[in-house]
Amino acid sequence: MKPLANATRRMRGFLPIVSCLLLVAVGLAPVGLPYFATVSPALALMAVFYWSIFRADLMSMLGAFLIGLVVDLITAGPLGLNALILLLTHELGVSQRRVFLGSSFLVNWWAFALVAIGASLIGWVVASLLHWQLHAFRPLLAQLLLSLGLYPAIYWLLSRLEQRYLRPGLPT
Repeated sequence: MKPLANATRRMRGFLPIVSCLLLVAVGLAPVGLPYFATVSPALALMAVFYWSIFRADLMSMLGAFLIGLVVDLITAGPLGLNALILLLTHELGVSQRRVFLGSSFLVNWWAFALVAIGASLIGWVVASLLHWQLHAFRPLLAQLLLSLGLYPAIYWLLSRLEQRYLRPGLPT
C-alpha cells in the first residue's frame, strides 16, 4: 500500500505542470470566432503565475521554461519568447510569494495585471523588432483585457484543484 501512496503523491506533484499544459491546449483550441487566435487569453501566464505563488515547490523554473517552449512551438511564435516571459513570471511570483500569500485576491489580481501588462509589452516589442515594424496594438489590448477578465475564473479553478488534490498546507 505504501508504494501506491508514494506513486500517487508523485503524480499529484505534476498537477501544476499538467494543469498549465491543459490550459495551453484550451487557449489554443479553435472556437470558431474570427480573429480569436490573435486575442486568445494568456492562460499559461495565469497558471504559471498562480502556481509560482501558491505551490512554488511544484512549479519549477524548468517547468515554466518547458511550458513556454511548448507554447512557442505550438503557436510558431519566436522560439524562446514565451519561455522567457514565463520564466520571468515564475521568478517574480516566487520572489514576491510571501507578499502575495498574505494578501487578498484583489491584490493578487492587481499583481497579475501588472505581470500581464509587462508580458504583453515584452511580447509586442520583441515581435515588432523581429518584423521591423510596429505591430497592431489593439489585439494586444484585447488579449490583455480578456486575460484580466478571465483571471478570477482561472484562479478559482486552480485553487480548487490545489485544495482537492494537493496537501492542504502551504510550504514556507
